Amino acid sequence: MAELIQKRRRRSAAAEQIENRDRTKENEPEEYVGPDPKKITEDRLIPSGSTLVNCACSDNPKGAFALGSINTIPGKSASGKTVLMLTMLACCAVDPKFKEYEFIYDDGEQSLSFDLDYLFPPLAPKDPEDLTSGRLKAPNYDDGEPVPSETIQDFKGNILIKCKQRRPFIWVLDSLDSLTSDEEMEREYKNAIKNAKSAEAVTELKGSYKAEKAKHIGEALRMINGNIKRTDSALFIIQQTRQRFKSGFGQTDWVTSGGDAPFFYSFHQLYLNSIKSITEEAMNLKHKIGSMAQIEVIKNKLTGKKRKSGVVIPIYESYGLHDVESCIDFLKLTEHWASDTKGIVAKEFDIKKSKDNLIEYIEDNNLQDKLQDIVGSVWKEVEKMLMFKTPRRF
Repeated sequence: MAELIQKRRRRSAAAEQIENRDRTKENEPEEYVGPDPKKITEDRLIPSGSTLVNCACSDNPKGAFALGSINTIPGKSASGKTVLMLTMLACCAVDPKFKEYEFIYDDGEQSLSFDLDYLFPPLAPKDPEDLTSGRLKAPNYDDGEPVPSETIQDFKGNILIKCKQRRPFIWVLDSLDSLTSDEEMEREYKNAIKNAKSAEAVTELKGSYKAEKAKHIGEALRMINGNIKRTDSALFIIQQTRQRFKSGFGQTDWVTSGGDAPFFYSFHQLYLNSIKSITEEAMNLKHKIGSMAQIEVIKNKLTGKKRKSGVVIPIYESYGLHDVESCIDFLKLTEHWASDTKGIVAKEFDIKKSKDNLIEYIEDNNLQDKLQDIVGSVWKEVEKMLMFKTPRRF
């Protein structure tokens, strides 16, 4: 353990030099946290892979997140956070404007079990024997094996070194909760030797770690923020939520670890929650095959709007995020497309079909882009209706 700690400290030496050199840029005013919303045009948006999430984040069906920003994705376990992030990266991988970008998946939990070849082929390694041959990269490699960040110091060092290379990137940390710290590792090592059977020592260790972790995260994000903007990159931090013991007025019923810094530095914060299981029956056997995820925009520095209603996405275990189905559900919900027991009237396509047949028709005829434009138009119509009608005071 002691050797491991020393190795990590040596590996972060380069990042320490970057940090010391950039300290004059460290204390940025609050208004400089994230990019300037007025300069975020469509070509500077990152597609989420979900038309509804795009609209909820930017009022634009083509993209959700801003280049140069830090974003946080809290949610309960198995709510679709990782699927959303991998879908986003896969969409970027097939988009020519991200040709020069690196896509880094920092699997701190070391639990990525999705079949990339099947679900996200644009990200999969071209050579199964060489894990570095695909678009999806790890922060480091050891003899070809991916090495994720394990401590907050690892994470800060890895991302600052990447910033120094001046090549733009999109980095997904999955998750913040999985990161420990060098200090905690060293204390655990010493504690295991001296107080292996002391429950009091363990309690004391956990208590001090909470404040220590928040401090390190705040320092890391403060340093990373400016570098992310200067390199036109983007950072996405997945967070696990737990039930808040007692919530007050205006508070959510959930909390995350890491203190206030992740929320403070977020340009967008999206909360994911699985609200319903999707089941299917075959040969008298009924099984869960997916879930409906509701996505709530908690923080939005791009438009200032917090949106939740209607942003419900089906996520299937054998398919992933189903954008076409979610768009059809939205158009039905808003009654832009009328429906009855005989089917859905897709008036722009001049057809009436059952939901499953309509999905098949849209996909077979490559009408996804047109469907996306229809949803974007309806979304803007809803937003216009929500605007305050009284003449502006100033």
